[in-house]
Amino acid sequence: MTPIATTPLKVDFPAVQTRLTAEEEAVVIETLRSDPTWTQGEEQKAFEKEFTEYIGCADSVAVCSCTAALELAATLLRLGPGDEVIVPAHTFVSTVVPFARTGAKVVFADIDAEMRVVSAETLKPCITPKTKAIVVVHLYGLPADMDPILELAAQHGIKIVEDVAQSPGGVYKGRKTGSIGDYGCFSFQNQKNISTLGEGGMLTVKEALQGELARKLRWMGHWPFAGPRDRYWVPAMGNLVCGVEGVWPFNFCLSEVQCAVGRRLLQRLDAINEERRAQASFIRQGLASVPELSFQRVPEGHVHAYHLLSARYDGLAGKTRNDLVELLYQEYGIKCVVQYWPLYRSDLFKAFGYGHIHLPNTDRFFDNMLSFPFWSGIPKETLRYMVESIRGAVERLRRAGS
Repeated sequence: MTPIATTPLKVDFPAVQTRLTAEEEAVVIETLRSDPTWTQGEEQKAFEKEFTEYIGCADSVAVCSCTAALELAATLLRLGPGDEVIVPAHTFVSTVVPFARTGAKVVFADIDAEMRVVSAETLKPCITPKTKAIVVVHLYGLPADMDPILELAAQHGIKIVEDVAQSPGGVYKGRKTGSIGDYGCFSFQNQKNISTLGEGGMLTVKEALQGELARKLRWMGHWPFAGPRDRYWVPAMGNLVCGVEGVWPFNFCLSEVQCAVGRRLLQRLDAINEERRAQASFIRQGLASVPELSFQRVPEGHVHAYHLLSARYDGLAGKTRNDLVELLYQEYGIKCVVQYWPLYRSDLFKAFGYGHIHLPNTDRFFDNMLSFPFWSGIPKETLRYMVESIRGAVERLRRAGS
Protein backbone atom coordinates (compact mmCIF):
# COMPACT_ATOMS: atom_id res chain seq x y z
CA MET A 1 0.00 0.00 0.00
CA THR A 2 1.28 3.46 -0.90
CA PRO A 3 1.95 5.47 2.27
CA ILE A 4 -0.31 8.44 2.88
CA ALA A 5 1.59 11.69 2.55
CA THR A 6 1.24 14.19 5.38
CA THR A 7 2.37 16.97 3.03
CA PRO A 8 0.56 17.73 -0.27
CA LEU A 9 2.49 16.71 -3.36
CA LYS A 10 4.65 19.67 -4.32
CA VAL A 11 7.09 18.18 -6.86
CA ASP A 12 5.68 15.34 -8.94
CA PHE A 13 7.66 13.05 -11.19
CA PRO A 14 6.65 14.32 -14.65
CA ALA A 15 5.11 12.33 -17.47
CA VAL A 16 6.04 14.97 -20.08
CA GLN A 17 9.63 16.19 -20.01
CA THR A 18 9.50 19.10 -22.48
CA ARG A 19 6.35 21.03 -23.33
CA LEU A 20 5.71 22.58 -26.75
CA THR A 21 5.91 26.32 -27.24
CA ALA A 22 2.93 28.18 -28.71
CA GLU A 23 4.73 28.29 -32.06
CA GLU A 24 5.29 24.54 -31.99
CA GLU A 25 1.65 23.93 -31.11
CA ALA A 26 0.66 26.07 -34.10
CA VAL A 27 2.76 23.80 -36.36
CA VAL A 28 0.44 20.92 -35.47
CA ILE A 29 -2.63 22.76 -36.79
CA GLU A 30 -0.77 24.12 -39.81
CA THR A 31 0.39 20.65 -40.82
CA LEU A 32 -3.06 19.13 -40.36
CA ARG A 33 -4.59 21.80 -42.59
CA SER A 34 -1.97 22.20 -45.30
CA ASP A 35 -0.02 18.95 -45.65
CA PRO A 36 -1.29 16.94 -48.65
CA THR A 37 -0.80 13.70 -46.70
CA TRP A 38 -0.65 12.87 -43.03
CA THR A 39 1.99 10.16 -43.45
CA GLN A 40 5.06 9.38 -45.57
CA GLY A 41 5.36 12.94 -46.86
CA GLU A 42 7.68 15.90 -47.08
CA GLU A 43 7.81 16.57 -43.34
CA GLN A 44 9.20 13.07 -42.81
CA LYS A 45 11.84 13.56 -45.51
CA ALA A 46 12.86 16.91 -44.02
CA PHE A 47 12.96 15.53 -40.48
CA GLU A 48 15.19 12.66 -41.54
CA LYS A 49 17.51 14.97 -43.48
CA GLU A 50 17.82 17.48 -40.65
CA PHE A 51 18.32 14.73 -38.06
CA THR A 52 21.10 13.21 -40.17
CA GLU A 53 22.84 16.57 -40.36
CA TYR A 54 22.44 17.18 -36.63
CA ILE A 55 23.73 13.78 -35.54
CA GLY A 56 26.44 13.50 -38.18
CA CYS A 57 25.55 10.03 -39.46
CA ALA A 58 25.09 8.56 -42.95
CA ASP A 59 21.28 8.39 -42.84
CA SER A 60 18.29 8.57 -40.49
CA VAL A 61 14.98 6.70 -40.74
CA ALA A 62 11.94 8.00 -38.83
CA VAL A 63 9.91 5.32 -37.04
CA CYS A 64 7.08 5.09 -34.54
CA SER A 65 9.22 4.34 -31.46
CA CYS A 66 12.71 3.55 -30.24
CA THR A 67 11.55 -0.05 -29.90
CA ALA A 68 10.82 -0.03 -33.64
CA ALA A 69 14.31 1.37 -34.32
CA LEU A 70 15.81 -1.40 -32.20
CA GLU A 71 13.70 -3.99 -34.06
CA LEU A 72 15.08 -2.69 -37.36
CA ALA A 73 18.65 -2.75 -36.04
CA ALA A 74 18.21 -6.34 -34.85
CA THR A 75 16.78 -7.28 -38.26
CA LEU A 76 19.53 -5.55 -40.24
CA LEU A 77 22.14 -7.38 -38.16
CA ARG A 78 20.68 -10.67 -39.45
CA LEU A 79 20.68 -12.13 -35.95
CA GLY A 80 19.35 -15.59 -35.29
CA PRO A 81 19.75 -18.75 -33.22
CA GLY A 82 23.39 -19.44 -32.47
CA ASP A 83 24.29 -15.74 -32.25
CA GLU A 84 24.89 -13.84 -29.02
CA VAL A 85 24.12 -10.20 -28.21
CA ILE A 86 25.60 -8.44 -25.19
CA VAL A 87 23.28 -5.97 -23.43
CA PRO A 88 23.12 -4.28 -20.02
CA ALA A 89 20.52 -5.59 -17.59
CA HIS A 90 20.06 -2.13 -16.07
CA THR A 91 17.93 -0.61 -18.83
CA PHE A 92 14.38 -0.35 -20.14
CA VAL A 93 13.02 -3.65 -21.42
CA SER A 94 12.85 -2.46 -25.06
CA THR A 95 16.64 -2.45 -25.22
CA VAL A 96 16.65 -6.22 -25.04
CA VAL A 97 13.42 -7.74 -26.39
CA PRO A 98 13.98 -6.92 -30.11
CA PHE A 99 17.29 -8.80 -30.03
CA ALA A 100 15.95 -11.71 -27.98
CA ARG A 101 13.04 -12.03 -30.42
CA THR A 102 15.47 -12.99 -33.21
CA GLY A 103 16.37 -16.19 -31.38
CA ALA A 104 19.83 -14.91 -30.48
CA LYS A 105 21.07 -15.51 -26.96
CA VAL A 106 21.08 -12.45 -24.70
CA VAL A 107 24.21 -12.07 -22.58
CA PHE A 108 23.85 -9.55 -19.77
CA ALA A 109 26.79 -7.28 -18.96
CA ASP A 110 27.37 -5.41 -15.72
CA ILE A 111 27.65 -1.63 -15.49
CA ASP A 112 30.56 0.51 -14.36
CA ALA A 113 30.09 1.23 -10.66
CA GLU A 114 30.51 5.00 -10.97
CA MET A 115 29.34 5.88 -14.50
CA ARG A 116 26.45 3.36 -14.26
CA VAL A 117 26.62 2.42 -17.94
CA VAL A 118 28.48 -0.44 -19.62
CA SER A 119 32.21 -0.14 -20.28
CA ALA A 120 34.84 -2.08 -22.19
CA GLU A 121 35.85 -3.66 -18.87
CA THR A 122 32.33 -4.91 -18.11
CA LEU A 123 31.74 -6.05 -21.70
CA LYS A 124 34.99 -7.92 -22.29
CA PRO A 125 34.21 -10.96 -20.08
CA CYS A 126 30.93 -11.46 -21.97
CA ILE A 127 32.49 -11.87 -25.43
CA THR A 128 32.59 -15.32 -27.02
CA PRO A 129 33.14 -16.50 -30.62
CA LYS A 130 29.34 -16.32 -30.99
CA THR A 131 29.06 -12.62 -30.09
CA LYS A 132 27.67 -10.71 -33.04
CA ALA A 133 26.56 -7.41 -31.49
CA ILE A 134 26.86 -5.23 -28.40
CA VAL A 135 24.06 -2.86 -27.39
CA VAL A 136 25.47 0.19 -25.58
CA VAL A 137 22.88 2.17 -23.61
CA HIS A 138 23.71 5.79 -22.82
CA LEU A 139 21.51 5.55 -19.73
CA TYR A 140 20.17 8.62 -17.93
CA GLY A 141 21.73 10.72 -20.72
CA LEU A 142 25.41 9.94 -20.07
CA PRO A 143 27.44 8.73 -23.07
CA ALA A 144 29.36 5.54 -22.38
CA ASP A 145 33.14 5.55 -22.88
CA MET A 146 32.91 4.56 -26.53
CA ASP A 147 36.50 4.49 -27.82
CA PRO A 148 37.59 1.46 -25.76
CA ILE A 149 34.29 -0.24 -26.62
CA LEU A 150 34.83 0.40 -30.34
CA GLU A 151 38.37 -0.95 -30.10
CA LEU A 152 37.14 -4.06 -28.31
CA ALA A 153 34.40 -4.60 -30.91
CA ALA A 154 36.83 -4.14 -33.81
CA GLN A 155 39.17 -6.78 -32.37
CA HIS A 156 36.36 -9.34 -32.46
CA GLY A 157 34.40 -8.21 -35.55
CA ILE A 158 31.38 -7.17 -33.46
CA LYS A 159 28.75 -4.59 -34.48
CA ILE A 160 27.72 -1.82 -32.09
CA VAL A 161 24.15 -0.63 -31.54
CA GLU A 162 23.74 2.58 -29.53
CA ASP A 163 20.53 2.89 -27.53
CA VAL A 164 20.24 6.68 -27.52
CA ALA A 165 16.70 6.84 -26.13
CA GLN A 166 17.90 8.88 -23.15
CA SER A 167 20.80 10.73 -24.74
CA PRO A 168 19.59 12.78 -27.73
CA GLY A 169 22.18 15.50 -28.23
CA GLY A 170 24.66 13.87 -25.86
CA VAL A 171 28.28 14.23 -26.99
CA TYR A 172 31.29 11.93 -26.63
CA LYS A 173 34.63 13.53 -27.49
CA GLY A 174 33.07 15.77 -30.11
CA ARG A 175 30.77 13.13 -31.61
CA LYS A 176 27.02 13.01 -31.09
CA THR A 177 25.66 9.86 -29.54
CA GLY A 178 23.99 7.86 -32.28
CA SER A 179 26.78 8.60 -34.77
CA ILE A 180 29.48 6.48 -33.14
CA GLY A 181 28.33 2.87 -33.54
CA ASP A 182 26.88 1.03 -36.52
CA TYR A 183 23.29 1.88 -35.54
CA GLY A 184 21.71 4.47 -33.26
CA CYS A 185 18.20 4.11 -31.83
CA PHE A 186 16.39 7.22 -30.55
CA SER A 187 13.14 7.73 -28.64
CA PHE A 188 10.72 10.63 -28.93
CA GLN A 189 8.32 9.29 -26.31
CA ASN A 190 6.75 11.94 -24.08
CA GLN A 191 9.12 11.28 -21.17
CA LYS A 192 12.20 11.98 -23.28
CA ASN A 193 14.05 15.29 -23.70
CA ILE A 194 12.15 15.93 -26.95
CA SER A 195 8.97 14.21 -28.09
CA THR A 196 6.93 13.80 -31.25
CA LEU A 197 3.54 14.06 -29.53
CA GLY A 198 3.92 11.13 -27.16
CA GLU A 199 5.54 8.46 -29.32
CA GLY A 200 8.18 8.30 -32.02
CA GLY A 201 11.72 7.27 -32.80
CA MET A 202 14.62 7.38 -35.23
CA LEU A 203 17.15 4.87 -36.53
CA THR A 204 20.54 6.29 -37.50
CA VAL A 205 23.03 4.26 -39.52
CA LYS A 206 26.74 4.34 -40.26
CA GLU A 207 26.30 3.06 -43.84
CA ALA A 208 23.77 4.63 -46.23
CA LEU A 209 22.74 1.26 -47.64
CA GLN A 210 21.42 0.29 -44.22
CA GLY A 211 19.10 3.29 -44.32
CA GLU A 212 17.63 2.14 -47.64
CA LEU A 213 17.07 -1.36 -46.31
CA ALA A 214 15.42 0.03 -43.19
CA ARG A 215 12.99 2.06 -45.32
CA LYS A 216 12.05 -1.06 -47.28
CA LEU A 217 11.25 -2.73 -43.98
CA ARG A 218 9.50 0.27 -42.37
CA TRP A 219 6.27 0.40 -44.40
CA MET A 220 5.29 -3.17 -45.29
CA GLY A 221 7.72 -3.37 -48.20
CA HIS A 222 6.18 -0.45 -50.14
CA TRP A 223 8.76 0.85 -52.61
CA PRO A 224 8.51 2.72 -55.92
CA PHE A 225 9.11 0.97 -59.21
CA ALA A 226 12.53 1.64 -60.69
CA GLY A 227 12.68 3.98 -63.69
CA PRO A 228 9.96 5.86 -65.61
CA ARG A 229 6.65 4.25 -66.62
CA ASP A 230 4.39 5.03 -69.57
CA ARG A 231 1.33 4.88 -67.36
CA TYR A 232 1.72 5.65 -63.65
CA TRP A 233 -0.86 3.04 -62.60
CA VAL A 234 0.65 0.08 -64.49
CA PRO A 235 1.35 -2.56 -63.23
CA ALA A 236 0.27 -0.96 -59.93
CA MET A 237 0.61 2.30 -58.04
CA GLY A 238 3.62 0.96 -56.16
CA ASN A 239 5.77 -2.10 -55.78
CA LEU A 240 6.31 -4.39 -52.78
CA VAL A 241 9.90 -5.44 -52.14
CA CYS A 242 11.84 -7.62 -49.73
CA GLY A 243 14.28 -5.44 -47.79
CA VAL A 244 16.06 -8.28 -46.00
CA GLU A 245 15.97 -11.80 -47.34
CA GLY A 246 13.67 -14.04 -45.36
CA VAL A 247 12.20 -11.20 -43.26
CA TRP A 248 8.62 -9.97 -43.54
CA PRO A 249 8.41 -6.14 -43.37
CA PHE A 250 6.87 -4.06 -40.57
CA ASN A 251 4.63 -1.02 -40.20
CA PHE A 252 6.73 1.40 -38.16
CA CYS A 253 5.62 4.70 -39.74
CA LEU A 254 5.69 8.11 -38.08
CA SER A 255 3.00 10.64 -39.06
CA GLU A 256 3.60 13.96 -40.80
CA VAL A 257 2.35 15.93 -37.80
CA GLN A 258 4.79 14.11 -35.54
CA CYS A 259 7.66 14.72 -37.96
CA ALA A 260 6.74 18.42 -38.18
CA VAL A 261 6.87 18.73 -34.39
CA GLY A 262 10.09 16.73 -34.26
CA ARG A 263 11.75 19.11 -36.72
CA ARG A 264 10.92 22.13 -34.56
CA LEU A 265 12.04 20.53 -31.31
CA LEU A 266 15.26 19.35 -32.94
CA GLN A 267 16.06 23.01 -33.61
CA ARG A 268 16.13 23.72 -29.88
CA LEU A 269 17.42 20.40 -28.58
CA ASP A 270 20.85 21.82 -27.74
CA ALA A 271 19.23 24.66 -25.78
CA ILE A 272 16.96 22.17 -23.97
CA ASN A 273 19.93 20.03 -22.99
CA GLU A 274 21.98 23.04 -21.91
CA GLU A 275 19.15 24.08 -19.59
CA ARG A 276 18.89 20.55 -18.22
CA ARG A 277 22.64 20.45 -17.54
CA ALA A 278 22.36 23.73 -15.64
CA GLN A 279 19.49 22.35 -13.57
CA ALA A 280 21.41 19.16 -12.81
CA SER A 281 24.49 21.17 -11.87
CA PHE A 282 22.44 23.30 -9.46
CA ILE A 283 21.08 20.21 -7.70
CA ARG A 284 24.38 18.32 -7.70
CA GLN A 285 26.29 21.30 -6.33
CA GLY A 286 23.61 21.90 -3.75
CA LEU A 287 23.97 18.32 -2.54
CA ALA A 288 27.77 18.14 -2.79
CA SER A 289 28.00 18.25 1.01
CA VAL A 290 25.76 15.16 1.32
CA PRO A 291 28.17 12.20 1.15
CA GLU A 292 25.35 9.65 1.29
CA LEU A 293 24.30 10.64 -2.25
CA SER A 294 26.53 9.89 -5.25
CA PHE A 295 25.64 10.88 -8.80
CA GLN A 296 26.94 9.52 -12.12
CA ARG A 297 30.60 10.26 -12.74
CA VAL A 298 30.89 12.33 -15.92
CA PRO A 299 34.40 12.00 -17.40
CA GLU A 300 36.05 14.75 -19.42
CA GLY A 301 34.82 14.74 -23.01
CA HIS A 302 31.40 13.32 -22.10
CA VAL A 303 28.53 15.81 -22.46
CA HIS A 304 25.57 14.53 -20.42
CA ALA A 305 22.07 15.07 -21.85
CA TYR A 306 20.50 14.65 -18.40
CA HIS A 307 17.35 12.83 -19.39
CA LEU A 308 17.08 11.85 -15.72
CA LEU A 309 18.85 12.77 -12.52
CA SER A 310 19.58 9.59 -10.57
CA ALA A 311 21.72 8.99 -7.51
CA ARG A 312 22.82 6.16 -5.25
CA TYR A 313 21.94 6.55 -1.57
CA ASP A 314 24.42 4.97 0.82
CA GLY A 315 22.59 5.32 4.11
CA LEU A 316 23.96 4.81 7.57
CA ALA A 317 22.95 2.49 10.41
CA GLY A 318 20.27 0.62 8.53
CA LYS A 319 18.64 3.59 6.82
CA THR A 320 17.90 2.68 3.19
CA ARG A 321 16.93 4.21 -0.10
CA ASN A 322 13.34 3.28 0.68
CA ASP A 323 13.46 5.32 3.89
CA LEU A 324 14.65 8.35 1.91
CA VAL A 325 12.04 7.98 -0.87
CA GLU A 326 9.27 7.54 1.71
CA LEU A 327 10.39 10.53 3.77
CA LEU A 328 10.64 12.80 0.74
CA TYR A 329 7.19 11.73 -0.45
CA GLN A 330 5.36 11.78 2.87
CA GLU A 331 6.77 14.86 4.55
CA TYR A 332 8.26 17.00 1.79
CA GLY A 333 5.81 16.29 -1.06
CA ILE A 334 8.58 15.24 -3.48
CA LYS A 335 7.87 12.16 -5.56
CA CYS A 336 11.01 10.24 -6.49
CA VAL A 337 10.98 6.95 -8.40
CA VAL A 338 13.11 3.80 -8.62
CA GLN A 339 13.93 2.76 -12.16
CA TYR A 340 15.28 -0.06 -14.29
CA TRP A 341 14.76 -3.16 -12.23
CA PRO A 342 17.53 -5.53 -13.37
CA LEU A 343 15.80 -7.41 -16.16
CA TYR A 344 16.86 -10.83 -14.89
CA ARG A 345 14.78 -10.23 -11.74
CA SER A 346 11.55 -9.81 -13.70
CA ASP A 347 8.95 -12.51 -14.35
CA LEU A 348 9.38 -11.96 -18.10
CA PHE A 349 13.08 -12.75 -18.22
CA LYS A 350 12.80 -15.52 -15.63
CA ALA A 351 10.26 -17.15 -17.96
CA PHE A 352 12.91 -17.21 -20.69
CA GLY A 353 15.60 -18.68 -18.46
CA TYR A 354 17.52 -15.61 -17.31
CA GLY A 355 16.59 -15.67 -13.62
CA HIS A 356 19.91 -17.14 -12.46
CA ILE A 357 21.99 -14.07 -13.34
CA HIS A 358 23.42 -11.65 -10.76
CA LEU A 359 25.62 -8.68 -11.61
CA PRO A 360 27.17 -7.00 -8.55
CA ASN A 361 27.38 -3.40 -9.76
CA THR A 362 23.93 -3.55 -11.31
CA ASP A 363 22.37 -5.05 -8.20
CA ARG A 364 24.09 -2.66 -5.81
CA PHE A 365 23.13 0.41 -7.78
CA PHE A 366 19.51 -0.60 -8.33
CA ASP A 367 18.97 -1.58 -4.70
CA ASN A 368 20.17 1.85 -3.57
CA MET A 369 19.16 4.19 -6.40
CA LEU A 370 16.48 6.83 -6.77
CA SER A 371 15.56 9.28 -9.52
CA PHE A 372 14.66 12.79 -8.49
CA PRO A 373 11.86 14.65 -10.33
CA PHE A 374 13.43 16.24 -13.39
CA TRP A 375 12.12 17.98 -16.52
CA SER A 376 12.85 20.89 -18.84
CA GLY A 377 12.25 24.32 -17.35
CA ILE A 378 12.09 23.53 -13.63
CA PRO A 379 11.38 26.82 -11.82
CA LYS A 380 14.24 28.14 -9.70
CA GLU A 381 12.14 28.08 -6.55
CA THR A 382 11.37 24.41 -7.18
CA LEU A 383 15.05 23.61 -7.64
CA ARG A 384 15.88 25.37 -4.38
CA TYR A 385 13.05 23.58 -2.56
CA MET A 386 14.26 20.22 -3.85
CA VAL A 387 17.86 20.82 -2.76
CA GLU A 388 16.86 22.05 0.70
CA SER A 389 14.36 19.23 1.19
CA ILE A 390 16.68 16.46 0.06
CA ARG A 391 19.46 17.81 2.22
CA GLY A 392 17.08 18.05 5.17
CA ALA A 393 15.67 14.56 4.64
CA VAL A 394 19.12 12.98 4.52
CA GLU A 395 20.12 14.86 7.66
CA ARG A 396 17.04 13.54 9.47
CA LEU A 397 17.87 9.98 8.46
CA ARG A 398 21.46 10.53 9.50
CA ARG A 399 20.39 11.63 12.98
CA ALA A 400 17.88 8.79 13.25
CA GLY A 401 20.58 6.27 12.40
CA SER A 402 23.21 7.63 14.76
